[in-house]
Amino acid sequence: MRTRLRAAERRRQLITIASRLFSEHGYHGLSMEQLAEAAGVSKPVLYQHFPSKRELYLALVGEAVQEMEKQVRSALEGTTDNRARVEGAIAAYFDFVEDPRFRLVFATAELGDDAVRREVDGAIHRVADQIAALIAEDAELHEDAARFLANAVRGLAAEGARWWIEQSSITKEEAVRILARLAWRGLGSFGTPPPGSGTEDAPGEQPPSRS
Repeated sequence: MRTRLRAAERRRQLITIASRLFSEHGYHGLSMEQLAEAAGVSKPVLYQHFPSKRELYLALVGEAVQEMEKQVRSALEGTTDNRARVEGAIAAYFDFVEDPRFRLVFATAELGDDAVRREVDGAIHRVADQIAALIAEDAELHEDAARFLANAVRGLAAEGARWWIEQSSITKEEAVRILARLAWRGLGSFGTPPPGSGTEDAPGEQPPSRS
């Protein structure tokens, strides 16, 4: 006997199951019939919640990018140590792409779907804006320069994470540490270290001054 769920609960169930099945079969390899069978619902019920496979995929991608934003925001807000913030934001990207469900976000180019691309690009810009706000606060840079630098750091993390998940044999921890050190050396060249900061960083790794 099938259990009747509330609309919100059923939608949540369908997205959860779809994320697993899309990861296993890919976008084109999964049919709505397979999804309905896996969820234990009829196709009419499935179509009540999602009129098409594309609509379901868009919902899944939307949740995935929101989770990415949440992880990066948590890393930036979880400490006042700016070096830890940089490393935490990079680690958040790696955690994100390591989850098989969220690798779908990085496969959107294969679909050529403008709506999916807008969703992903919007999240990328919002993440960059969060990083830019931090850089503008802590480094002697105007807003446009801070946003440019933030996108460079974001690109470093995103592309590094993507390459790591596809090709690299080093551990996630080592990859994060390498990229964080590279990013921090660059960021550390802006601003003036506060007097008596007591930092143990080598030259070129000094943290930006805080206003």
